[in-house]
Amino acid sequence: MSQIGGATCTWRYLGRFVTLGIYASVALFVWYTLVPTRSKHKDSIAINNNNADPATALIPVHTKNVVIYAATKFFGHPITTERFLATCPDVQNYCRITQEESEFDNADAVLFHNADYRGSTDKFKKMKSQRKPGVPYVLWSLESPTNDMFRPDSHMINWTMTYRTDSDVWAPYGTIVKLKNPVEVDLNAIWEGKTKTATWLASNCITQNHRFDLIKKIIDNGFEIDIWGNCGKQVSQCAGVDNQESPCVLELIKPYKFYISMENSNCKDYVTEKFWKALNDRMTIPIVLARKYYKDLGVPDSAYIAVDDYATLDEFLAHVKKVNKEKDLFLSYHQWRKEWKVIIGSGFSGWCTLCNKLQDKDYILKNPKSYKDVAWWHSFEMCNNQIASKYL
Repeated sequence: MSQIGGATCTWRYLGRFVTLGIYASVALFVWYTLVPTRSKHKDSIAINNNNADPATALIPVHTKNVVIYAATKFFGHPITTERFLATCPDVQNYCRITQEESEFDNADAVLFHNADYRGSTDKFKKMKSQRKPGVPYVLWSLESPTNDMFRPDSHMINWTMTYRTDSDVWAPYGTIVKLKNPVEVDLNAIWEGKTKTATWLASNCITQNHRFDLIKKIIDNGFEIDIWGNCGKQVSQCAGVDNQESPCVLELIKPYKFYISMENSNCKDYVTEKFWKALNDRMTIPIVLARKYYKDLGVPDSAYIAVDDYATLDEFLAHVKKVNKEKDLFLSYHQWRKEWKVIIGSGFSGWCTLCNKLQDKDYILKNPKSYKDVAWWHSFEMCNNQIASKYL
């Protein structure tokens, strides 16, 4: 027995203390290794309060393996881990997508792509009758209700994964975030690189919101717009939405001052990659039909021009023609670049978010939900396709 600092200490007590310390260390190690961390980040497309690349957005440090069974294809094409988790490669370390029906029983979620959903098949009927608690059935869609109504039966779907901000899993085509620190932007270089007026690349010419009719009327009133794709001239490798990522499209559009970013339907939160890309590396001023849809998504008012800001088409044309001619006025629509950053989502970012959300099994079990009428949720009072009619 010996005395340390005035306290009596024996080797017996010291041995017990060391043993307890070892047990506590092992317990802590097991806890942090096996228990998944609940991510505090709403979605993987968001970035933190810095100017970091969104691809480095935080994911849970401690994770469990997750399997998502894709019960349908994506417009007839396979749904694979390599394609749909490409924007978050780190997530692939613990999350994978399978289309093997044999893995249905072990899946952490079952996903249906709405356009490929066939609810009357024996396969889907079996899934409805054999579902398990804590395994959400997820409905994924990139389309507006004008273009594609939701198909599943009552209470078949637990979560929605769409571009809508109120979806259970948010899967936007893009978003915009405020930078913590302003950045330098060479505005003069933007002006000097613009040699043409306005352009539009589209594959869908006949739409319920009459956008093409309005575009043709704008042209008839003396505002030059070059039209490419199915609605205008054909350009090799550039026509259609499937080639939006082609460098050819960037080269085609970047010399223009304006890009016609009118969607094929005017619906809540339905803002596609054509708007976000026009803002981003194409360095154009998007022309849209209605301000509300972009304001609701937090886009700065000075980043685009909305037709419905003007009482008449003549007033709109007078303004846009002035912007086309005056350098300072044109560059005022690019000042936002110093304080904001566009993040391209393409609608696939929802998969990364879904993988992270599936980490919290306890939350899923304690908060069950299902949609009595998912088609109503998707469509009721969500669209106004009459905005252009005022100007025709």
